[in-house]
Amino acid sequence: MNSTEKISNHPCLLLLLALLVSSFVACKKNEPVRDEAPVSPTTGTRSQFTADSIFLYARQTYLWNDVLPDYQIFNPRSYMASGSDLLNFKQIVFSISQSKINPATGKAYEKASFEGHPKYSYIQSLNGASGILAAVNSEGEGTDFGIEVSSVGNDLYLRIVYPGSAAAASGLQRGDQLLKVNGQPATAGLILSALEGQTLSLTLQKKDGSLRDVTLNKSAYQSNPVLKTAEYLLNGTKLGYLAISQFNHLNSSKTALDQAFAQFAGSGITDLVIDLRYNLGGYVGTAKYLANLIASRNLNGKVMFTEHFNTQMQEGKASILKHQLYADENNQPVYLNGRRATYADVDFSVKGNTYNFEKAGGLETVKNLYFIVGSQTASASEMLINSLKPYFKVTLIGQQTYGKPVGFFGIKIDRYELYLSSFLIRNSAGFSDYFDGIPVDISANDDVTHDFGEENEACMNAVLKTIPGNGQKSQAKKMSVKEPDAAASFSSPVKHISTGKGIPGMIEQGLKLRIN
Repeated sequence: MNSTEKISNHPCLLLLLALLVSSFVACKKNEPVRDEAPVSPTTGTRSQFTADSIFLYARQTYLWNDVLPDYQIFNPRSYMASGSDLLNFKQIVFSISQSKINPATGKAYEKASFEGHPKYSYIQSLNGASGILAAVNSEGEGTDFGIEVSSVGNDLYLRIVYPGSAAAASGLQRGDQLLKVNGQPATAGLILSALEGQTLSLTLQKKDGSLRDVTLNKSAYQSNPVLKTAEYLLNGTKLGYLAISQFNHLNSSKTALDQAFAQFAGSGITDLVIDLRYNLGGYVGTAKYLANLIASRNLNGKVMFTEHFNTQMQEGKASILKHQLYADENNQPVYLNGRRATYADVDFSVKGNTYNFEKAGGLETVKNLYFIVGSQTASASEMLINSLKPYFKVTLIGQQTYGKPVGFFGIKIDRYELYLSSFLIRNSAGFSDYFDGIPVDISANDDVTHDFGEENEACMNAVLKTIPGNGQKSQAKKMSVKEPDAAASFSSPVKHISTGKGIPGMIEQGLKLRIN
């Protein structure tokens, strides 16, 4: 359908028209119509109505909606200059996102390093076309070769190998060096181009110096977010290590997490390293479950974190949300008094969005936490760190995190899904001010020349040096004593030249309905 055609020619869009005026029709026919004065035009094109919807939803649900102007002043239909609807809608979201100024910095809370792109909010097509694509989606499903690549100077290394992928099945590992791509000397441009194909031939050098030729076929696979686990024994200190790529939906994460923590519990670890250096976030419920695996039963009932929505939502006055159908954490429909529940029925109060610890698993012995982090550590990853800080000795190693103490839920508008910053997340001490990132305690560079959890990987080496009496170390189970080598140092910075973007944000699917 041509987006410039009139709405009156398309009866299927009459529901969308009803959404865009303030005379809202209730979800059931026998419910009364709420009569209010219109705030937006009642005629226009499909694209214009979508533009209107983006702004009208923001007026009620955006975290900082108090600074947004009236419809007539903002005029969302004035953002239709581009030939691409999606680009036009992104410009609307960007303009909305720059409205609230952080008094501490004098810049917008959502000011990003890339001009024209909000730091947090975004919109995408319902088919996932947003320009923010994950190598593995939120359900743990991948449709690629299963690798991400980084460079150190002119040398290329595998940065991530996703479990369950063709690359993982071929025995490839983080730290493998790429020498040839499809028979040609490996370059950044060549690997980027080759990853678009259906077949990929690689010559790699393994850590032991041996060469390996592999041919990978792009395929669909089911992955899990646990990239690596390891255990160490250091002068009586039992240390566990867990690398997590992203917080997939708990349905595709729980088994792998449970297995890792059952192993840690059996070993009685007291110190735990959680590697979140590439973890952009994901589902709040999965990060919360990980926190409950880490915590002991002594924390049961104590506050983990609270979510703070805008005043209009807390008071239950975001009436536009009656057009968003509510589903439970397993994406199943919920019925309320014989009708489908909507997001207008959700309890957005602080009390209704206070989450307490509920111990999961059998690990009870963790005393010290170490988080390996970087500029891609964001959102639900930062929430996990911030939530545990009041209760544990927490040490951060790596580089300062991204800075995203806000989250959202998806809003469906015609053929698009809108993610607006909707809530601020605070720990039990009330702290949430890490918009510029959480600083590290020990600075260390990302080291793509070693696999996750290896003792000589730069960040892991920095962790091991903090353990009292670290001169001798033995790997758990093998019990072989080895002096750590010096950590790697690079004359050239690590550049991520091929990367899935992960789940872009902190997604809340555990919102609860109001109890009347």
